[in-house]
Amino acid sequence: MPRARQLALALIALLTAGAAAASQSPSLERLRADVYFLAADALEGRRAGTPGAAIAAAFVAERFRALALRPVGDNGTYLQGLTFVATVTPGPDNRLTLALPQGERVAVLGEEFTPLPFSSSSNAAGEVVFAGYGIPAADDGWDDYAGLDVNGKIVLLLRHSPHGDDPASKLQPYMALRRKAAEARARGAVAVLVATGPAESKDSAPVKISFDASFADAGLPVLGISTPLAEAFFSGQGFTLAELQRRMNERFEPASRPLGIQARLTADVVQQRASTDNVLALLPGSDPARAQEVVVVGAHYDHLGWGGEGSSSLVPQELAVHNGADDNASGVAGLLEVARLLAARPPARSVLFAAFAAEEMGLLGSSFLVNNLPVPRERVVAMLNMDMIGRPREGSKLTVSGVGTAAEWPTLIDTTNAAANLTITTDKGGYGASDHSSFYAVGIPVLFLFTGAHEDYHRPSDDADRLHYPGMTRVVSFAAELARAMADLPQRPTFQRVATEASGGRRNLKVRTGVIPEFGWEGQGFKISGVAGGSPAERAGLQAGDVVLRFGSREVRNIYDYMYALGDHQPGEEVELLLRRGEQTLSLKITLEAGGGGRR
Repeated sequence: MPRARQLALALIALLTAGAAAASQSPSLERLRADVYFLAADALEGRRAGTPGAAIAAAFVAERFRALALRPVGDNGTYLQGLTFVATVTPGPDNRLTLALPQGERVAVLGEEFTPLPFSSSSNAAGEVVFAGYGIPAADDGWDDYAGLDVNGKIVLLLRHSPHGDDPASKLQPYMALRRKAAEARARGAVAVLVATGPAESKDSAPVKISFDASFADAGLPVLGISTPLAEAFFSGQGFTLAELQRRMNERFEPASRPLGIQARLTADVVQQRASTDNVLALLPGSDPARAQEVVVVGAHYDHLGWGGEGSSSLVPQELAVHNGADDNASGVAGLLEVARLLAARPPARSVLFAAFAAEEMGLLGSSFLVNNLPVPRERVVAMLNMDMIGRPREGSKLTVSGVGTAAEWPTLIDTTNAAANLTITTDKGGYGASDHSSFYAVGIPVLFLFTGAHEDYHRPSDDADRLHYPGMTRVVSFAAELARAMADLPQRPTFQRVATEASGGRRNLKVRTGVIPEFGWEGQGFKISGVAGGSPAERAGLQAGDVVLRFGSREVRNIYDYMYALGDHQPGEEVELLLRRGEQTLSLKITLEAGGGGRR
């Protein structure tokens, strides 16, 4: 065992000593100590699949053991293992050969070209056509594909737009390379070559982008190429690519054209998988009549590691440890205190305590647990989630979401808060950017505790010394009493699907359907994990588990294709969807509503 891991486990043993003390109120000092441990630089941001995340999981498991909770993970342990695609690397069979006027040119992997992470692993050959920036935005005065036939051809295109990478550009929605590849594929292209563009950057290296944690490829080979190699395509054209790009930008005028050059290529990308663990423990209920039913109390323990491009960091250019003290060492510390308090006096129903892995990668841990529960799913009556509970404004402000997902929740919250006296804001919706969404999607009532976003969210500055521990202690006391009240309800909570979900989304979409993606889906298509109540999707008959294969005229291979398809349409349009439901292939029609950044 490496010495660093030995020292970490020894520290865990010290920190967990006395964890089962019988105090019936949360310990501010224990909360502080747990957050400082989980958010220490030594754990390097607890990114799923890293040693730091493994140490955090071992810490939680040891705390559960000290509380004499029942292990319900794999093989009698507290750990439930799962794997995920952590990154994509070039394989051994990448090739690119050009038939230039001066003769055949074999490009050098790494120096002159490289496959992009979302490339398919496949071959292509054909004529190369230049498609400018690869942007079809006729309504905004720019269409690189107007009058250009790319069917059966290899498309060469530039990054960004004639406005560069300006995020304020009206062409910004079309700049993503995944979208450009999808647009080329939709027009029949067999491969895409991408260059940064000599007029935009002095960096002549092949385009490189980070793996974006999407498991489905773009459906065709996509290679990043160097500027000198891109210029070679224009040899004998009477102008250089640099000259052509400057003219395009200055005149705001596309200049797409065939190049009269043939190419053949092979793209080979290899998915590298990593392992991580949910941490699970069961507290048996005290009432024989209700102990077979289970309330889940959870919080995710992973964070963003060192940040960087593709990590969800809000400062991706800054490689630094993202300690995630509030997101979500605070929730895990709260989970451990709730476990200690309930273990000292078990409620009527059993309680499954879950520290989720890989939430930051798309709710992977909670999605895996929902599909691999250690108890029958029908016995799970409710779920309480804690995420970012360490910085209550003014020491007492708390948001509780999911209030509309069970008929009993409003009264239960009011009764529990009578003693806590927190300033509570409620939201009815059961969907949101945290692990409770995985449970609500399968018909389980949920509650979600959150003390609010702040300027340190997803930044290296989310450190342990920035939390408000007295206020956090009050929130955890409320959480423990709320969990107890949920588990002591005389009858099973009455599930309700919320008709109107709060927006909560980060995308400004002009249309919406009301479906919730299953982010951990590794197959082809767009898998639905849930459908918002009263939404176009519900009215059309879409269901959790459906896999959308086509949206209107656009083939859907992944979540990105689905998002681009939404952008093809206007509110009020009726669109036909092709989908797979179990072994069936179905066609349904859906009438789109105006968006605004909420459910997709």
